[in-house]
Amino acid sequence: MNKANHPEQGTDIRSVSLKASGDPESDHRIIFIHGSPGSKEGYDDYLGHPALQNLDLVAVDRLGFGQSQTPVETSLKKQAQVLLPLLQEKKKTLLVGHSLGGPIALQLALLAPDYVDSLLLIASAFDPQLEAPKWYNYMADTLLAKWVIPDDMLRSNEEMMVLEMELQKLAAQDWKSLTMPIVLVHGEDDDLADPNNSYFAKKRLPHANLKILKDEGHFVLWQNVPVLVNQINEMIASSQ
Repeated sequence: MNKANHPEQGTDIRSVSLKASGDPESDHRIIFIHGSPGSKEGYDDYLGHPALQNLDLVAVDRLGFGQSQTPVETSLKKQAQVLLPLLQEKKKTLLVGHSLGGPIALQLALLAPDYVDSLLLIASAFDPQLEAPKWYNYMADTLLAKWVIPDDMLRSNEEMMVLEMELQKLAAQDWKSLTMPIVLVHGEDDDLADPNNSYFAKKRLPHANLKILKDEGHFVLWQNVPVLVNQINEMIASSQ
């Protein structure tokens, strides 16, 4: 199948810091997108995992985080647009997004569905009503708090203050147009991103596979690496 051209790109990909491992010649690329705050090093357990070294592995520092020397970008669409050059016609691509990385991965797939072959969305935020700013977000947005709160948390708070509005924009798009395999993973004890976020996504992605993990919380990405590595390999095997 001939793939359509990429949509218009946003910020130059050279503004984004990348970390790669595995086999760059592999036909399968995995792009790892972190949450808020976070960095590409949050995926080190996956970049170095022996069971994934036959794949082309790429983790990104999102705009405003890690070594990506840019201001924070609160637009989910612009965060996704900058990653478009990582999608290559010759490679089958699995997007892995954790927390806020989940809606960015979904937005990337909506921008270039012909270039995304599967999605693994972990402990992600999707429901605008569940992601309205909390009292502590408003406190962190005060001038006094900005003197004492670490920079990465301030940048994260900028994202959180407008996340409800950004998720409304995402929800207004046609999710059902996505036909690639999608797996939603959420810990039932997640107290940072309510598991109902994944139920919200499941309603809009009827063919998605929803997996609610018992005794797991928001940090399942790090606390249960074997389960997620197995999930990645299952998705790669099914796309052969």
